[in-house]
Amino acid sequence: MDTRDLRESELYKRRFGEKESSWWWLLIVALCCVLAVFGVRHYFTSNYGGVVVDGASMDKTLADGQQLLMEYVDDGREAKRGDIIVLDVSKHPEIIEYNRTHPKDQVSFLIKRLIAIEGDKVKCKDGQISICYVGTSEWVNLNEPYAYYKISREVYDFAEYVVGENEIFFLGDNRNISMDSRYKEGYSHLENSLYTFDEIYGIVPDWAVKYRKFFDFLLF
Repeated sequence: MDTRDLRESELYKRRFGEKESSWWWLLIVALCCVLAVFGVRHYFTSNYGGVVVDGASMDKTLADGQQLLMEYVDDGREAKRGDIIVLDVSKHPEIIEYNRTHPKDQVSFLIKRLIAIEGDKVKCKDGQISICYVGTSEWVNLNEPYAYYKISREVYDFAEYVVGENEIFFLGDNRNISMDSRYKEGYSHLENSLYTFDEIYGIVPDWAVKYRKFFDFLLF
């Protein structure tokens, strides 16, 4: 009578050992995928924060209620012209007073597009924004595929403004309703100046806007 354990035979090992091994590999791959997702999530939550768009001032680039990734910045000067920036304006006396007198329209953060920086000159004539960049003497028409004008562009004209030291000049993509650096009332200006690099809290990268649905699934 043959008392050998068939599990020790070469035939058994070939037929069933490979299946057991494949299950282990699948388990390892699945575990690696889970760890990768958690690693990516940790990286983004450490370096990026979530921002919720409130209002339509950045329409049609950003819609009211959208969730986006914002990269934290230690120095607002990391922001470049054309970037979508998030500003923390909550500590200014002007904003505190505005919030006191507008209890239903509280303002702590602004999300706008950086147009010009200190030393630049900026103006809008016949609906065309032009910039004379710091250190130059030539006016350059700004190409703005993101800008949204509901009615005739000419109504959005503003006089030449020289951006002062450390100041930033920003606009909302929705030029119809955005309260921004064009105006000297409400919360778009401080008392006698614009906001500065110091107020920049974060930057919304282009890829965060382009692939926002993916990051909605991954992070929010």
